[in-house]
Amino acid sequence: MSEQTVPPKPITSAKPVHLIFVGGFLGAGKTTAMAALARRLLQDGLNVGLVTNDHADEMVDAALVSQFGMPVAEVSGGCFGCEFNDLLDATERVLQQEPDVLIAEPVASCADTVATVILPLKQFYGSVFRIAPFSVLIDPVRLYEMLLEENPSEFARSFAPIFHRQLEEADILVLNKADKLSTEEAQKLVEALRQHHPSKPVLTISAKRGDGVDEWMQMVMQEAPAGSRVLEKADYSAYEVGGVKLGWLNASVQLVGEPFFSAREYADLLLRRLREAALGRGSEVLHIKLALYCHGRVMGANLLGSDTEPVFGGEDLGDVRQAMLVLNARLGIDPPTLGGIAAQAVYDVAKALRVDAEILKLHTVKPSVPCPAFRMCNPV
Repeated sequence: MSEQTVPPKPITSAKPVHLIFVGGFLGAGKTTAMAALARRLLQDGLNVGLVTNDHADEMVDAALVSQFGMPVAEVSGGCFGCEFNDLLDATERVLQQEPDVLIAEPVASCADTVATVILPLKQFYGSVFRIAPFSVLIDPVRLYEMLLEENPSEFARSFAPIFHRQLEEADILVLNKADKLSTEEAQKLVEALRQHHPSKPVLTISAKRGDGVDEWMQMVMQEAPAGSRVLEKADYSAYEVGGVKLGWLNASVQLVGEPFFSAREYADLLLRRLREAALGRGSEVLHIKLALYCHGRVMGANLLGSDTEPVFGGEDLGDVRQAMLVLNARLGIDPPTLGGIAAQAVYDVAKALRVDAEILKLHTVKPSVPCPAFRMCNPV
């Protein structure tokens, strides 16, 4: 980590680009929120590009957002700060399409985004980017567990320090999934956020329904200070504690029916089979999401916890002859075991539905302790 004034590489753009970072913990709904924000910006006649981030390639997020026809690039192998040069390369690819606005989604387990990503970009590329106030999206379930400490799971206790650091460095706190909350519940959570972070604006949105997205867009599109909430210390010890309990899996699978199969049924059974396998090993389901795409159409589905039901989005593909499956699973299981569980589930569901499944790529990883290329403590 270093402080310097020489940029790692030159980046040019035909015009200044408005850069919006959308952070948040596992299950916060960042992909849905990015898509909702992007659609709203497109309605205003702006060209929008996206950059997604994960610890491994084959990302559901990229597959889902690509259906909107916007240029998308992904950074894999680590967080934006640790893969800073890859972030620059991905950004350059999107800039070739001359977007007016670029939306970037840091990986869910990342904190310290301001010091390791936003401030270096402001320092080195201030003439290229107009960086928006940093939004951190919040899942109500995680807020109950990690802020209010109501019936916290073992996972929540392990990762609460990272969750709190994400809230600390945010310029704007965005409570998502208002469609799942009563008026009283939403008010309770907003008041809790304001009590713990009295100097920060708190928005309530439903990215799924579109509630509050206009107000959010107005806040991130204004010329306002960004990246002013720098964490004082680079304390990454929480990753060492929580990382022991986390396995990360990304996979791509070719599915061929004999002769046809229901894409939705396959997705539903696969999510349920993975949940059963995880619970049978005493693991929590942190976040499992998938995308099935066929002839340019995409259906998404996800499972956000051990006691939740699968949620579907995108298009209903109906019965298909073949489809490509992209699967991302975040479970409290060591990576080698997680890989075996996922492969078995893919094949078991395929057999039950008379589908031929071929795993083209399967990558498991345990998120490592961050080692960012830069860390800047003084606001730029």
